[in-house]
Order: sequence, then structure tokens, then C-alpha cells
Amino acid sequence: MSNKSVKNAKDFLVSTADFAAYYNGVLACTGTTNLNTSIEVSMQEQNVNAGKGNQLIYSYKYGRELAVNLEAANWDIRFIAMQTGSQITEGLDDVYKLAECVQVTNGIGVLKSLPIDDVAVELSNGLIITVTPESTTIDLTKYGIENEVVKATYRYNRIAKSITIDSESSPFVYELVLSADKHNNRLGKVGTVQVIIPSYQPSGNFTMSFTPDGVSSTTIEGKALSVEGDSCTDGSAVYAYVKEFDEKEKAMEITEIAATPATISLKTDDENNKTATISVIGLKGALYSPIQLDNTDCEFVIDAPEKATVDTQGVVTAVAAGSAKVTVTYGGVSDEIDVVIE
Repeated sequence: MSNKSVKNAKDFLVSTADFAAYYNGVLACTGTTNLNTSIEVSMQEQNVNAGKGNQLIYSYKYGRELAVNLEAANWDIRFIAMQTGSQITEGLDDVYKLAECVQVTNGIGVLKSLPIDDVAVELSNGLIITVTPESTTIDLTKYGIENEVVKATYRYNRIAKSITIDSESSPFVYELVLSADKHNNRLGKVGTVQVIIPSYQPSGNFTMSFTPDGVSSTTIEGKALSVEGDSCTDGSAVYAYVKEFDEKEKAMEITEIAATPATISLKTDDENNKTATISVIGLKGALYSPIQLDNTDCEFVIDAPEKATVDTQGVVTAVAAGSAKVTVTYGGVSDEIDVVIE
């Protein structure tokens, strides 16, 4: 790979990250964040000014804090529980059926569920009346309704997950794990970056946004609380660990290489044609485009060093007239190039 190619190879993190929250060592919930998620580390500072012109001679840094804002792209009632410090109850509960369309035939309509109490019925002219049902049946004959579609709103019982948001409960403290894929513009996925926050406390504030041009997302805000480090080298107080896992060898999965040009022609008496650089392409299969390999990752061996030499960068230099063969090896696969020297 040329120096320009090496320079232009960049690693980057994808725009979404997975997260997991643990409470007392037990997984509480998982989710996928979106572009608005951020990790912010801030420090306060106190400037010391002195001398002529009140020069800044020192800036004292203190009070480092780490804040994490997660905007979950998927819906999960556990996200709300994280923010409110509430437990989720599941069982038979009162819920509402809103504006259920009911076909009235000969003054009689049948509801889909069994109401708990009276039913509010909105007629086609916008008038709202209250009807006492008999089981799931509503009788509208006394209102002069014979055959039309009405909208019914009522309470009924069904199995539901429920959270009570009170005025006193505060959020629990969790271990938060963020994981994002690391990609390379030449190699695809090359690793993973994980941020582990041993003690994360949500702020208790959350917003559920409903917009006409998108889906609702749930925002979880919070700060890292300092904990004792896992080892002496961690220091006395830890907010988070950032860990990076490289998978470049796995990402490459090179099954064949192609060294070019297939034949190199050199001249010992021509400085402009005395050297040539080998280029090595990695092949991953029919469905993948070729990948430019870094020559420093390849091994170059020439069978006739008295005729020409080759260095670790893949540069072949003519020595004397004749012919030679260069064998290029990468990851257990190899290719050969013929060298002709005049």
C-alpha cells in the first residue's frame, strides 16, 4: 500500500451503539441508541493570575464529571423504569379503549371488549352521549340511531405492564455498558469500542417526544458516580473504562492475493527504470471488492539476489542482467512476480 493509501485509511465508529444496564449484577435492560447519544467529560478550573498585566500563570483543574445522555431508538418500558426508580408491575389492570369504531345495526352495537362502566359514544354528527352497556352490547335506539358507525371510548380490563410515577422515588444506580462497532474505510468492520461505567445514576428526567414525521424516542440522562478502581493503577476513583478490541485479521479474511505487475522489467544502467514497487491486492471472494494491502504486512523474498533485491516495502532494485522471481506472502497465501533485468 502506498504512503498515500496508508494515510487515507481511517477508523470510525458507527452512528448507533448498543447499551446494557445492570442492577446489582443482573441485566436490567438493553437498547440501541441513536445519533443524539453522547458521553461528556467536563472539569472545572480555577485560574491563577499574577504579575504585570495580571498574567495567567496557572490553571488549576478539579471536579471532573462524566455525563451520559442516551436517546434510545427503540421503545422499552424498562427505560422509563430506569429513570423513575419504579418497578414494573404486570397483571390485570384498567386500560382505555379510545375511539373504537362500532357498527350500529338496528340501533344495536357490539364492543370488542367488556366495559367496566359506562361507555362514551361519539356520533357521526360529533355529539357525544353516555350509554350504560349490557355486557358488550350498547343500545342506541332511544337516541334515534339505527344504522351508522360510531366511536366508543371506555375502560376495560386486560393484562398490562404498568409503572407508577410518584413524587419521591429516585432512580437506581446501574452499571452501564456502551458498545459501538469500529469500521475502517478500506477494511469494513475492524473492531469494537466499549465504554463501561461501573456506577451510573440516571437524572430522573425524561422526555417522550411524539412527532408527526418520526417515531417516539426515549431520552435517558445521567452521570457517572466515582467508584474505587479495580486495580492500583486505576487510581483512587474511577468514572469509566474505555476498551477497544481490534479484529483486523478477522475483518480481512483474505483467501488469495494478487501481486502486480505480473512481470517487472528493470534496467541496471537507467536510474529511472532501475527500481519498481510491487502492489499487493487481497481478494476475499466473488462478492467482495479487492482490498489494497499494506506492503509492510507482506513478506517479499527474491530467489536471485545477485540479479535483483527486494526490501520490506516491496521495492525491487536491479543489480545485474538476468532474471529473478519474487514470492509475495500474506497471511499464509502467496503470489509470484517475474523480474527481467537488462
